[in-house]
Amino acid sequence: MLVTKHAAELCALLVNDLFGELPSRILVALFTKGRSNITQLAQHTSLSPRQLRNGLGVLVQQNLIYHSTDPDSRSTSYEANSDACYNLVRSGKILEVIDSQHGTAERDLVQTLMLLGYARIADLTHAFTTRARKTNGHTNGAHESGSGLIESKDHLNAALSRLIQAEIVETVRPDSFRNPAEVYREIEADVTKTAPGEKASKNKIEQHVQIVERFKASRDQGKALKRQLDQSNGPVAKRRRLQNGVALADDSFADEVTQLNPNIVVRVNHEKCLVQLRNQRLEEFAADTLGEVTGRVYRTLLELLTTQLARCRPDPLIGDQGGGEQVTVTSVEIYEHLDEAVNVQNGIGKAPRDKIDFQSAEKVKATPLDYASDSDDSDGGKAVVRGRTAKTIAGDDGDDSDEPSDNGEVQEQRPLSASRTNGDRLTKVKFDDDATSEDSRLDQMRQHLLLLAENRHRFVRHCGAHGRGQWTVDFGQLMESLREAELDAYIEQCFGRHGLRLTRILREKGKLDEKMLHSAALMKKSDVQGKMLAMQMAGLVDVQEVPKDNSRLANRTLFFWFFDGERTQSHLLDDIYKAMLRCLQTLQVARHMERNVLSFVDRKDVKGKEEEVMTAEHYNKYNQHLEEQEKLLGQVMRLDDVAAVFRDY
Repeated sequence: MLVTKHAAELCALLVNDLFGELPSRILVALFTKGRSNITQLAQHTSLSPRQLRNGLGVLVQQNLIYHSTDPDSRSTSYEANSDACYNLVRSGKILEVIDSQHGTAERDLVQTLMLLGYARIADLTHAFTTRARKTNGHTNGAHESGSGLIESKDHLNAALSRLIQAEIVETVRPDSFRNPAEVYREIEADVTKTAPGEKASKNKIEQHVQIVERFKASRDQGKALKRQLDQSNGPVAKRRRLQNGVALADDSFADEVTQLNPNIVVRVNHEKCLVQLRNQRLEEFAADTLGEVTGRVYRTLLELLTTQLARCRPDPLIGDQGGGEQVTVTSVEIYEHLDEAVNVQNGIGKAPRDKIDFQSAEKVKATPLDYASDSDDSDGGKAVVRGRTAKTIAGDDGDDSDEPSDNGEVQEQRPLSASRTNGDRLTKVKFDDDATSEDSRLDQMRQHLLLLAENRHRFVRHCGAHGRGQWTVDFGQLMESLREAELDAYIEQCFGRHGLRLTRILREKGKLDEKMLHSAALMKKSDVQGKMLAMQMAGLVDVQEVPKDNSRLANRTLFFWFFDGERTQSHLLDDIYKAMLRCLQTLQVARHMERNVLSFVDRKDVKGKEEEVMTAEHYNKYNQHLEEQEKLLGQVMRLDDVAAVFRDY
């Protein structure tokens, strides 16, 4: 990843805030000078060898740098891991999603691993069992078993096994501390090397396939324990039933305990955590577009689809996303995993049966549609209609009744959003609140899936007819749609609706002559020129001059405006880094100004009794500082949400 100035400063500030000035100083040198050994670092940082070893030890322990040793010279070189440094800012989000999806014990374990960087299972066992004994001692033997925290060795092994199977936690091996690009280059050099006097192989395709296979095998060595657990415990299929983040009583871990090798070293797999965060972001996107209940159904579908998905984006070295062929999930599987507390009757409506095009509603699209095409009309393939729907179509001749039939076939009707409008008038819909059977609940859940499939953002694709319908998600197209939505929101906020209109026209048309732009946008020529100049100064659009002759006069020159989406996204991402950096720097200054109050509050005899011990003036200052800190950190988290869309998802 190419690290900009503001991104490097942000990573260094995060490390400084969490681990101190010494590791941050070394990290700044690595970002500035690139890959260096300890002798070069001593020259760049003016630190003693002892200080360097201490700082490098912290960075290596927290997986914030790559390091490798040359077998010939025995010299170790170090390189900054910018992705790991940036991931420090979203530790809280990762813990929240682990708590909601896996439980309190798993969140507790992941939090401990984040603090330690990586650890042996034996050390984790000792730490958690010691803590449990201390807790029991303080409570006179009455430990709160309903807290969900890890209480014993078996509980730890069960939670750790589930996280390893879910790929949230991975095992550590020597190559885990090396830059993947370096490992790839070594494999490439080993495959393409020739003996003295031997000609180089001309079969480049076969060599590339061999390089990719060896790199995949090297990368997947950390999944050996996962495969063993899948064989002994079965694959991670049904998510545990959770209530307020705690596993229910009938979900005992005693039946699935696998004793793990205590010498295995484990750490958090942030790539898989990003997949979980992307699922959460897409759920929010669907909920904002179609409603909360539809978002909950969509989250269940995403959890099933991404079980075997190792990363959000394809590996830049080999272009592999880790999921193999595209995974599909059936309506029955989604129904089995959907939380029973979700009321699927909400958020959908029905239209009269004679107004519904059943073939369009149940059309199966076996391949992804072109992103620029219309989702309803572009697929010219034959419509595939499922059994019950076909019966409904056949039985509708001469039946104009709008009332639902007794056998529930009306539940197969094409869904209509309750908030969909026709001009300024709300579409009249009818809701069926009487259906309570399991089959009716499944049909109602399918209505939400059809809503997702018909939306212009193409949240899902109906790709088969097995299991009451098969569904998949084209993540590339969906994330491109989400990135466009975020970019449009940014442009509209900065340059208004006219600026958004102009950029959308340029995005659709490509390069457009300045004389045609105002007519295409239905705006005054002076307004277009002023708006385009402002956006050009901000780097959103640019102009290409094409002279008609060698005189290069203005009246003999064509001016073509164009919009470069990739460059705009990179500039926006750098602005986000800069804004996050300024927020954290402002927070540092505020902490320094209130350092006396904060140091007093940090005392053990004051914690929890601030209002009783502190004077009114200092207590008000403390509360004011907490409010300012909450606003700044909240802004950082919102900026990270936007950065993740352009950078990671």
